[in-house]
Amino acid sequence: MDSAFSTLAGAGLRCYEASFTALDGYLGVKKAPLRFGLAEGSLVDLAKASETLEYPGLSYADALLPPPKEVEDGHIGQGRLYLRCAETAAQAEAAAFAPLDLLRDPESGVFHDPRGVYTLLRTRLLEPRPAPSETATFEAAGLLARHDYDLPPDYAPAPPRDFPLAAQRDLLELVLTGKTPERAFNFLFKTGFVAAYWPEIADLAGVGQAKEFHPEGDAWEHTMETFRHRKLPDLRLSLALLLHDAGKPRAAAAEGRKFDRHAEIGRAVAERFLARLGFPRALAADVGFLVRYHMLPAALPRLPLGRGIDAVDDPRFPLLLELYKCDELSTFRGPDGYYEACAAYRSYLKHSGNPYRGADGKKLARLYLGGAL
Repeated sequence: MDSAFSTLAGAGLRCYEASFTALDGYLGVKKAPLRFGLAEGSLVDLAKASETLEYPGLSYADALLPPPKEVEDGHIGQGRLYLRCAETAAQAEAAAFAPLDLLRDPESGVFHDPRGVYTLLRTRLLEPRPAPSETATFEAAGLLARHDYDLPPDYAPAPPRDFPLAAQRDLLELVLTGKTPERAFNFLFKTGFVAAYWPEIADLAGVGQAKEFHPEGDAWEHTMETFRHRKLPDLRLSLALLLHDAGKPRAAAAEGRKFDRHAEIGRAVAERFLARLGFPRALAADVGFLVRYHMLPAALPRLPLGRGIDAVDDPRFPLLLELYKCDELSTFRGPDGYYEACAAYRSYLKHSGNPYRGADGKKLARLYLGGAL
């Protein structure tokens, strides 16, 4: 049992994993950084169980148990736990989609089915229930990204009139840590949600790219394609993939370059976007670095690699190579450029620590008291 549920259990409050957390566990999917729980008790009982409890005012949470500060700042490990109390959950409407009614005991691992939805858990086509637009949008996008469910072709709830920034951040994390975020983003784009709330991403649609380099389509279609080539649904990498070309709609042509300085522009766009949604500064800085230098690996085999190249020496450079791989495989070019960049990086690491050779492996002229060596 993870620490958040243990904290509540230690205070005598029984809680179940709920919503996406329970369903992820049932279907064998790695759980999202944010988790959902149902507490057997009232809001007063929740308040007594933890001094660090917060009250986010979200439709899917009566209370929030935040992670330790070092976890939040370092964007690692278990994330925040959103809690409904049984008292209000009983009065609220059911989930918009039946699979999210499942519960799981975090101590025993036993699943509970209070609404009788077991027969629907492996039915691929989802049947929407009447629900507020905010709930329907949130749950539909999360299910499309994280599981092999399909929606009726004509299902397109109108964008919610008000969708809090905290809920936007939660939705983005749910989607990007799923295995098929492109399905969710295309759904959100179709309903008008992306244009209403994430214009920085919506602007990618219609940004034409040279067909000899990007036969997959415009900048939106290219971005969606990159997600298919991730090894793991890492949040930092996925945010960088989503935003790596965010500078293109704002870049002008110059000196034969259609999107001049789009990486530098994109870094500013990405960092403002993540700050607005309330992501930790450390995470926003990492994503900004990846967006700013996402073109660098392509040039790496042809650069004169001397010592002290900040971006190449940065510990985030291996993740930058992973972004480059996804970017390259989303075009017709294949993996050759990625392999060349990896070889150049390995060579740089091998020789950059050798005082007798340059980063390119060539011997250096050295001086000593008796003359030149």
